[in-house]
Amino acid sequence: MTGKPNQDSWSSFHLPWADGLIVSDGLGSKENSDFGSLSACRAVEDVVRARHRSVRAVSTRELLPSFHEQWRIRLGPVDPADAGATCLFALRVGDGMMRLGLLGDGCVVVVEEGGDIHSLAPDKEESFSNMTTALSARTQPSDWQTVDVPESRCAAVVLCTDGVSDDIEDLRGFVTRMIDAFGGLARVTASRAVRDMLMAWPVPKHSDDLTIAGLVRTVVEDD
Repeated sequence: MTGKPNQDSWSSFHLPWADGLIVSDGLGSKENSDFGSLSACRAVEDVVRARHRSVRAVSTRELLPSFHEQWRIRLGPVDPADAGATCLFALRVGDGMMRLGLLGDGCVVVVEEGGDIHSLAPDKEESFSNMTTALSARTQPSDWQTVDVPESRCAAVVLCTDGVSDDIEDLRGFVTRMIDAFGGLARVTASRAVRDMLMAWPVPKHSDDLTIAGLVRTVVEDD
C-alpha cells in the first residue's frame, strides 16, 4: 500500500446499437493522474454516445482526435501535463467490426473463435522502459495503435493495464484460461471472481494498480 489513490480507471457501456469497454492507467508521476484516467474513460464513452450511429461512418483512427478533445474538455481547469493517462478501448458500433485501440502501456487482446489470439501492446524493446506514451496536450493519432477485427471472429476482447500485462509470460494461456473460467458467468459474479483473482495476484511486493476487463461475445439463437 502506497497511500495514493487508485490511478487505474475503467468504464463500460451497453446501448441498443453499441457496446464499449475502456481502461486507463494514470501515470504515477502526475499529480492528477487518477482524474486523468477517469476522464479518459468517460471521454471515449461521451464521443460514442454523442455521435450515435454516425460513428459507423468514420474509421477508428478518425475518432481519435475526438477522444483527445473530449478528454481535454473533461479535465476542465486541470492541466493536461498533470493528468497523463494511457487509454485502451474496444468498441462495437454495429458496423460488423470490433474497433480496438491502445495508447501507452497495457495490452488489448482479441480471442478469436477457435482459440487464436491477437494483441496490441507497446514495443518496449524500441523505447525507454521508464517512458510511457499517454494522453497529453500534444497527443497525436500517430501515437495510437488501432486495429479493426470482424465481430464474427471475436469470441472475447480483454483489456488490461500494465500492472497485469507486465507480469504475464504466457499471454495466450492466461487469457484463454480466464475466459474459460469467467466467460460464462453472470456479470456481477464474473466481476467478483476477477476482483478476487487480482486481490490474490501472485507477485510479491507489487505496487502497481491492477485492472483487467473483458467483453465476451454470446450468440443467441432465434426461436
